[in-house]
Amino acid sequence: MDSTKTVAKTPPRYHTIVHFEIPAYEPSKIARFYEQLFGWKFTKMEGGNMDYWLISHKDSTSPYETMGGLYKPQQGKSQGILNYFSVKSIDDSLKQASSLGATVVMPKQETGRGHFAILTDPNGNTFALFQGRM
Repeated sequence: MDSTKTVAKTPPRYHTIVHFEIPAYEPSKIARFYEQLFGWKFTKMEGGNMDYWLISHKDSTSPYETMGGLYKPQQGKSQGILNYFSVKSIDDSLKQASSLGATVVMPKQETGRGHFAILTDPNGNTFALFQGRM
């Protein structure tokens, strides 16, 4: 008799980094750098309208167990590494961040995994908010 075991993935704690993106004008060079430095694995995403590689930890068992992404930015459009922070409510967090002096750079967008928005803090540092699907 076969048994089926359901494993629930623990949701990330709120207000922690859940994803990051690294811009790279020479993606293969930067991918080799992080592969050699940390043992990270890179998987090129096929299709879409931008060059994008998923980044997985050296011990991951699937290329879709990601912790970040590497992308080729448009010339002159790189803002540095972008960190995504988990929030319970993206709408509430956008309102609160704006009231505290943040500027919304990219309004709420939907992805297959939830919603995100990109902001700058009062000092001009870019960051993103992410609300995963429940």
